[in-house]
Amino acid sequence: MKYEYSFQNVKGMHFYSRTPSGHDIHIDASKDTGGSDTGARPMEYMFAGLAGCTGVDIVMILSKMHVEYDSFDIKIFAERREEEPKIYTNINIVYEFKGKDIPLEKVERAAKLSYDKYCTAIATFRGTAEVTYEIKIN
Repeated sequence: MKYEYSFQNVKGMHFYSRTPSGHDIHIDASKDTGGSDTGARPMEYMFAGLAGCTGVDIVMILSKMHVEYDSFDIKIFAERREEEPKIYTNINIVYEFKGKDIPLEKVERAAKLSYDKYCTAIATFRGTAEVTYEIKIN
């Protein structure tokens, strides 16, 4: 499959896109690096994509397993090298669940399926970084 994404340079380092799904994206650099701070940074979008990709996978899988929870949060901790290009070398995804009687084995299965099979973002990052995950249930 081929995809086309189009971005328009608005002014300076500010770029705008209307995504194929009809949503607006603004990307910009910080003021201290010459941008106008009118949008999120490019790497912030990469990690938003990673969290969204794996998060949607897990919600869908747990829904099919009839697992209920009160809340589900994702935290991502990342390290990148100092030299250019400053690629990410280590990424740890923390899945945090709150609720009563959440079955750990089912959450582990959902996370493993996302990690090993479904999440395109995780697979893409694994090309350059060590990607790990952990599960916390409270």
